[in-house]
Amino acid sequence: MEIKGKTALITGGSKRIGRAITIGLAKEGCNVIIHYHSSEREAQELKTLVESFGVRSYLLKADLTKEEDIVRIAEESVNIGVDILINNASLYYKTPLDTATFKDLNIFYSIHVKAPFYLSKVIGKKMYEKKEGRIVNIVDYSAILPYPDYTPYTVSKGALLTMTKAFAKEFAPYVLVNGILPGPIVSPEDLQDKEIPLKKTLLKRWGGEQEVFKAVKYLIETDFTTGSLIPVEGGRLIF
Repeated sequence: MEIKGKTALITGGSKRIGRAITIGLAKEGCNVIIHYHSSEREAQELKTLVESFGVRSYLLKADLTKEEDIVRIAEESVNIGVDILINNASLYYKTPLDTATFKDLNIFYSIHVKAPFYLSKVIGKKMYEKKEGRIVNIVDYSAILPYPDYTPYTVSKGALLTMTKAFAKEFAPYVLVNGILPGPIVSPEDLQDKEIPLKKTLLKRWGGEQEVFKAVKYLIETDFTTGSLIPVEGGRLIF
């Protein structure tokens, strides 16, 4: 599918990986719907930037832990018209088993499962009706190779991985649904020793957000890949 002239919804689109995807798509001539929660200043600045590339942009504020917000942005996005859905919004924090709570599980599942599920269901149906569309889920390599102290996070990402394959079957043959498994792309803001994650990768460096966008671009442009998961993790899965 050609990117130019299409419209993409990017959840969590104002910062980090989401910002890189938004900018990358805009540079390719894609109109962008930028979802954000609390990063209003960053979202406004990004809107100004992408519009300088000659595309249209829209801002949608929503708390993806609230079902009514998920429903609202799905409706608003459908009214705008969406050709590409990037389920990128994510939350990441340490949750050792001894202190993990139902609240933690609910937060991770709302953002990583409920929101992508509902947005894919509603927007994907519209894509199916017009016989063209792309859904790309930003998962995580830990969905395949989990690590201690982040189990609620990795379990929710595992659900997103399964959802990717399930929706690929639901919307075939018109809507291609794929996922990306990022590894050490950018350092978490609260990480003190930035070398620790790199010791368990083959390439021994942070990848940078642009590497994820390259995978997103491929998954939009391809016409023969669906239900697949592309690792972008510097060899972490085979270390």
